[in-house]
Amino acid sequence: MISKEVRKDTILTILSRATIAIIALANTAFITQFWGAEGKGYQTIFIANLGLITIVTNIFTSSSISYFVRKVGASKLLAQACIWTFISSLIGVLLSHYFDSHSYTLLLLISCLLTGYVTFHNALYIGMQKIKYFNLLAILQPLLLLLFMFLFYNTIDAGYFDYFYAYILSLISVIIIAHFLTQKTVGKIKLQLDFSVTKQTFSYGFQNELSSFFQFLVTRLSFYFIVYYLNEVSLGIFSVGIAISEAIWIISRSISMVQYSNIIKEGNTQNARKGVIISSLLSIVFTFFCVIVILILPKSIFGYIFGPEFSEVKYIVLLMSPGILFISFSTIYGHYFAAIGKMKILVLKSVVGAILTFLLLFFIIPQWEITGACVVTSFVHFISSSIIVTCFFFMNDKPKSCPVNNMMNYD
Repeated sequence: MISKEVRKDTILTILSRATIAIIALANTAFITQFWGAEGKGYQTIFIANLGLITIVTNIFTSSSISYFVRKVGASKLLAQACIWTFISSLIGVLLSHYFDSHSYTLLLLISCLLTGYVTFHNALYIGMQKIKYFNLLAILQPLLLLLFMFLFYNTIDAGYFDYFYAYILSLISVIIIAHFLTQKTVGKIKLQLDFSVTKQTFSYGFQNELSSFFQFLVTRLSFYFIVYYLNEVSLGIFSVGIAISEAIWIISRSISMVQYSNIIKEGNTQNARKGVIISSLLSIVFTFFCVIVILILPKSIFGYIFGPEFSEVKYIVLLMSPGILFISFSTIYGHYFAAIGKMKILVLKSVVGAILTFLLLFFIIPQWEITGACVVTSFVHFISSSIIVTCFFFMNDKPKSCPVNNMMNYD
């Protein structure tokens, strides 16, 4: 069952994530109120490009750190993380500029490098079960972003470029704080390269981030289709609906993150699997309540908070609500598979989702525009969630009979 310590960490994480969601929505409101739907559209593409490049850097800075830090120590993980982050960020930014020339190339590179270092520390805290440090940094970054945006807007006022400058300064501030917290957690980290460790972490991290890449396509490919077929204004409006939808996932993400950390420590026990089932049920109940609260609000509220261009955001959230519920349930199971090293199941469900997303968006967005993007996203979330939950229950009752497990040759 769920231990007292896990319940405490879960509650604290939900509270911190709720705070993060509120601050993130305040950031969104700041952008939309002062720079409108077009400015929000450009900011959305910047974050999407950053997220895409970060998936590659995360091979050595994210889940692999959490998984291996107790096994090999932080010193053997930091050097390879720094080298990989620099190389992959540089290549990723150059490719991004080549395919879509933009004026924030240098800012994107700096953001990628800083994000990789922040991710390393956060992953280390998860692996060491220092959840309070993880939560602290997670709250500080968007809060500092909001403060710096306000500062720049009232001083240099460089338009939506204020966001880029503020984002970089917020990351630098978080890294300074993380440096002291990490020294307190694991002591001074010495740079050590161990190629046997590198091979192990790459294998684990690559499988996890391969899943993340295809999951990125599921959740963010619509952004690029909307820009291509419509414009940045439409993307700005759509992205606000997505931001609200994903803010509701704070419950499932908080629960799954704590479960992930606990399973890494305790192992794949029967008690852990029972905790996953209970947590998934709690997640979907509380998420459903949050969705209802959002949907009963009058649409004029959204226009008041984000600006008159965004009064139809409620309609986007309504169309996205089935997908929100599907993901809130299945996220818990996804982190369970990650914690026990069954990464290929996550890759499979993400690949299926990405293929469906591409094919459906290609035909539907030109006809249904933003409505089509919402419908496709919800449908794909349903299919992906069904795959991962089905595999969990097959493996739980009959570990050798899960069709995906047999096909992928895990054992």
